[in-house]
Amino acid sequence: MYSLPPIPVEEGYQPPNVRWLFNRIYKPVFTTNCRYIDAWGGRGRGGSHFGTELFLFHLTQPKYFRGFFVRQTLNDIRDSLWRDFRDRVKQHCDDGELREVDFHFNDNEMRCVYLPTGNMIGSKGVKADGGRTAKMKSLAGASHVLIEEADEVGEEDFDQLDLSLRTVKADNVQIIRIFNPPGKTHWIWRDYVLTDSAQLGVDANGKLIKGYFEAKPKTSSGVLSIFSTWRDNAKNLQQSTKEKYESYKTKKPEYYWTIVRGLISEGMKGRVFSGWQSITNDFFNSIDARSIFGQDFGSGSPAGLVECKIVGTKIYIRQQNYVGATEKELGVLYCRLGLKDQVIIGDSAEPLTIGKLRRGWQRHELSAEEAESYGGLLKGWNIFGAIKGPGSIKTGIDRLKDYEVFVTEDSSDLWNEYREYRWALDKNKNPTDEPEDANNHLIDPIRYVVTGKGRYF
Repeated sequence: MYSLPPIPVEEGYQPPNVRWLFNRIYKPVFTTNCRYIDAWGGRGRGGSHFGTELFLFHLTQPKYFRGFFVRQTLNDIRDSLWRDFRDRVKQHCDDGELREVDFHFNDNEMRCVYLPTGNMIGSKGVKADGGRTAKMKSLAGASHVLIEEADEVGEEDFDQLDLSLRTVKADNVQIIRIFNPPGKTHWIWRDYVLTDSAQLGVDANGKLIKGYFEAKPKTSSGVLSIFSTWRDNAKNLQQSTKEKYESYKTKKPEYYWTIVRGLISEGMKGRVFSGWQSITNDFFNSIDARSIFGQDFGSGSPAGLVECKIVGTKIYIRQQNYVGATEKELGVLYCRLGLKDQVIIGDSAEPLTIGKLRRGWQRHELSAEEAESYGGLLKGWNIFGAIKGPGSIKTGIDRLKDYEVFVTEDSSDLWNEYREYRWALDKNKNPTDEPEDANNHLIDPIRYVVTGKGRYF
């Protein structure tokens, strides 16, 4: 731990006799003139604890301090930074180092004034009611801003907040940003240089772990970067917590490397998939294997269609559709793609749609042009309902992970889903066994194919 040296007395005010203890990794914070201080890395590192303790320290010193807790929405502060700050105050009061009567709290507005100095802490949400960007002029007198989950704040919103910070009462304004690392394309890395992480070894299946990055601030960025993980805070964690963090290495490796170990991935944090490889359409066409199709349904949402070829432990995938489509529009698409006897596995939640596509249309249901141009509409297709049930999503994900995955380079929507598809988190921000129900209009049909192997083909 790093114990701060005595603070000189100014203007006849004697600071309280508190033994301020901070994790040694944060020692540079107390001597830096950098405007931006990034305290980032993996889970369990104690970033928010440090931030609220730092604000309490500044609050009780004679030097001018006006700090603001900031998150994307104001209400999120109440159960995070504000609660942590209140806990810090109570702890020091219980230890006899601070006096509760010296603090004036307004819990409704999440504001605190330290009466002996007049220093204060306020709270601000980046987004106001209705999703609009909040007015930041009230931050004009701020000396310090602490942003938790800083990666949730948009670039334009952050820049507006940054520009609103100006005061002549403080030597320099500082913005402390606390975050788990977002994907490498996130704006927060604009002040950093990203490099491939050192080789991490192989996973439980013997596959090389790759696709992760480390970040160091540019020399001209004005950023003090403090990276840490739970291992830097191990003495404050229970053994069961440490074991839980490490268990994700085999259960959910993408979550482990990004959220627990704090590395930067190619896409969103907590992604479900990693390590997919790009191939050309010519290479896909050259693969001597039958094509199996997976179909998601939707007219107001993407009706994702994928073409898959499975060869041993490798699966090759090409996106064929990502726009909404009615039953007949899908039938026309199948005709244009030349589908006849190929196996198609569709979302079994739409049995009527599957039934219609299997039976086809009666001639009187089609115009003469449709019947002549798209003869397949009269015959129907070899389409089946996907295997579903309790645990089927996780089963499909696990089966897909058993394959080495190759995707055509022009399957742009699939590549986007690959980067954005991530595990849903519980209230403690630990991953569940289910992914978020988003960014899956093409990934779901791929699951239908791999779980249908052995039953439909």
